[in-house]
Amino acid sequence: MFVAPASRTTFTRTHLSRASGLTLVELMVAIAVTSLMVVVMLILAVSTGRSFVEMVNYVDLDHNNRMAMDIMTRDLRQVRGLETLTSTSMSFFDNDGQLLQYSYSPTDQTLVRLKGAEKVVVLEGCNKMQFAVYQRTPKSNTFDLYPVTQTTNTKVVSVTWNCTRKMFGRTVNSEQAQTARIVIRNKNEL
Repeated sequence: MFVAPASRTTFTRTHLSRASGLTLVELMVAIAVTSLMVVVMLILAVSTGRSFVEMVNYVDLDHNNRMAMDIMTRDLRQVRGLETLTSTSMSFFDNDGQLLQYSYSPTDQTLVRLKGAEKVVVLEGCNKMQFAVYQRTPKSNTFDLYPVTQTTNTKVVSVTWNCTRKMFGRTVNSEQAQTARIVIRNKNEL
C-alpha cells in the first residue's frame, strides 16, 4: 500500500535531539548512584564474609576445647594417683601402671598428652593454663576444697585454660575459660 508523503510524520531537528538519550547531568547522576550501590554491596559482602569466617572459627575453637576437656576427664578419672605436679605439667600413675603426663608449653601454646612413646597434642592456641590439686574433703559450708600438702593425698584435679585465635592479623575469637574439677576415681587402689 502506498502512503502519501504528506501523511508521514516528520521529526524536526529539535524533536530528534530531545528523544535521542541522556544528558550529561543525567548520566553523571546515574553513574554516581550505581557506584554508591556497588560500594554498599561490596562492604556488605566483605562484612558478611568476615562474620561467617569468625563464626566458623569460634565453633571450631569451642569444639577443640570440648574435645580436650573430654580427653583429660576420661584419663584423669581412671588414674591411680598423682606422681608430680609443676606449674606447667602433671604426671600420674595410670591404671595400667604406665606414667601419664599432661604438659603445657606457654611458648608453643599447646597442651600435650604423653603416655609411653605416644605423644598427642590435645590443645593448640592455649594462652593460659593452670593446674591445681585438692583433697576430697570440702571446706565447711562451701564448695571449696582443701589444697593438697602431699601429692599422695590428691583426689581432685582442677584444670583451667583460656584459648584465643588470630584472624586477619588480629585476635578475633576468645573462648571462655574452660574449667573442670576432675575426681580421681581409682585413688583407693594404690
